[in-house]
Amino acid sequence: MNVNEYLSRINSSNFKESTVQSLCRLQQNHLLNIPFENLDIHLGKSIDTELERIYEKIIINRRGGVCCELNYLFSWLLKKLGFLVSILSCQIKKNNFFDEWTPWDSHFVLMVHMNESSFLVDVGYTQNFRSPLKFVVDQIQQDVTGCYKISKEETNNVYILYKCLNFDHTKNDSNEWIPVYRFNTETRQISELKNMMAKVSTETDYFSFQNRSVCVIHTTYTILNLVGYRLSEIKFSNSAKKSTTHSVLTKTEVFDAIKNIYGINLAENEMFEPKGD
Repeated sequence: MNVNEYLSRINSSNFKESTVQSLCRLQQNHLLNIPFENLDIHLGKSIDTELERIYEKIIINRRGGVCCELNYLFSWLLKKLGFLVSILSCQIKKNNFFDEWTPWDSHFVLMVHMNESSFLVDVGYTQNFRSPLKFVVDQIQQDVTGCYKISKEETNNVYILYKCLNFDHTKNDSNEWIPVYRFNTETRQISELKNMMAKVSTETDYFSFQNRSVCVIHTTYTILNLVGYRLSEIKFSNSAKKSTTHSVLTKTEVFDAIKNIYGINLAENEMFEPKGD
């Protein structure tokens, strides 16, 4: 495993020192260059829990991965670069209309500690914030992909990340804040992360990966989201979602998109039936 090889993969070879600014660039460049994707599950492969094999898949073979692969690998890079990193457990909001959440450990995020501040970092979620979020309660933080805030729950150490896609500064009380996920600030161990990774391919209570083939990549002002046969382009401007366009692809076009948009070169024998909601 080679730090410089990883930095080259995410177009960050000019990294110099561990600062807040460099952390922002690393997360941004990671999302712009390495896709979130769950294709191995649809190819009948299990998610590997060994860091060296994840590195080989994502850095050497230029694939993407799911949350636990991407955030696990990114935590290794950040530690090698001198950042102090904690791994945190999450629950993902299932439905905007009901108080339903996936179990704890169904998603993992990173908390990076610098001086007297901490930052929420995540390169493994389908609709990701582009830059790290400062860990402060109820402060609205602007991002390319919308506005975010972190709120404290009554339960000890538990916080909720909220997102607003079209924040209006003149109507602060009437903006719609959508819960994204809960996270617990108690640090989790790598062994616990590996237990979750072992469940990704099979546990339907934790994930919907078996029912959906997914690829997601960020561009400068868009997110390109391929679910099954449908390719969606979400455009952003001034921290707000401006438009979403959908295209229904043929099977040939799906595999062309996997190669040309997401940079994933599957072998000729690695074919699967795209699945969507």
